[in-house]
Amino acid sequence: MVAFKKIGKILFLVCIISCFYACDNTPTPEPIPYRFVNKIIDLNNLAYQRLKFDGGFVYEEGGVRGIIIYRKNANVYYAFERNCPYRPYDACAQVKVDISGFFMLDECCKSYFDFEGNPTSGPAFSPMLRYRTSLAGSILTITN
Repeated sequence: MVAFKKIGKILFLVCIISCFYACDNTPTPEPIPYRFVNKIIDLNNLAYQRLKFDGGFVYEEGGVRGIIIYRKNANVYYAFERNCPYRPYDACAQVKVDISGFFMLDECCKSYFDFEGNPTSGPAFSPMLRYRTSLAGSILTITN
């Protein structure tokens, strides 16, 4: 009889622990669909004039919903996937640079991101997908 009580207590603890993990309400991020990206951009091209200044950005085709290219400084450029990491399969899940130029946002879910791609407010908890960039002279290469 004592053995049954011990087994019962162990089973009860196992159930409580498994319920704790099963009931965890932490959202699981959905992955952004993969799209091959290999873009070569000549920064001397007039279409990229805004990238000659720190804080400048342009939108470029490619990726899933487009790419935001952002100049941090003369040697550092970031390329972000415009597909919002929060519910990326929603038709409206597209990030843009706010008219102020101080942050990026997805107007669909109301998530805000800094220019490192990190969420600053809203429901998004994952950073934006950032592509690799390399600079050789005036040639910027963006890849994944």
